[in-house]
Amino acid sequence: MAKLLLDSMCGRIARWLRFLGFDVVYAQDMEDDDIIKVARSTARVIVTRDRGLHLKALKLGLPSILLTSTNHVKNMAVILRSLDVLPSLPPVKTRCPLCNSPLIEVKAEDVKELLPSSNIATRYDKFWICPSCDKVYWIGSHWKNIKKVLDEILKEMREECDENCSR
Repeated sequence: MAKLLLDSMCGRIARWLRFLGFDVVYAQDMEDDDIIKVARSTARVIVTRDRGLHLKALKLGLPSILLTSTNHVKNMAVILRSLDVLPSLPPVKTRCPLCNSPLIEVKAEDVKELLPSSNIATRYDKFWICPSCDKVYWIGSHWKNIKKVLDEILKEMREECDENCSR
């Protein structure tokens, strides 16, 4: 799976891509030249809404994906289509949306003290923990919303392909 570097305009997308298992550096406070240096030294694809940064990266032979929408579903579809990846649920591998560390599947009793409510450990089956920031994740009620967004992304990818793939 491609390693990505997203510029400061792509924070929400960074979290979604991490959830899907992508290794994502979010360059929140980096200047364009620093983004180029990091992308080159770590073999990352630049993802940006900055046309100037995108063109500079391409001129230097670095892979770059230019996002032209402010809609995160459309942008996710562009990225996944560019990387030739289909999202799946649950993701085979996932990363912490906050810090990018790979999540580790754990038993409920191992994270019971870290949960916001003690009954969560008895209501849900699967739990993951981030070894870096100790954030705990589980398949809870928010899962419906995640699935809905991923379905919208897949629909957008299909529609875009229907428009452009047959030409």
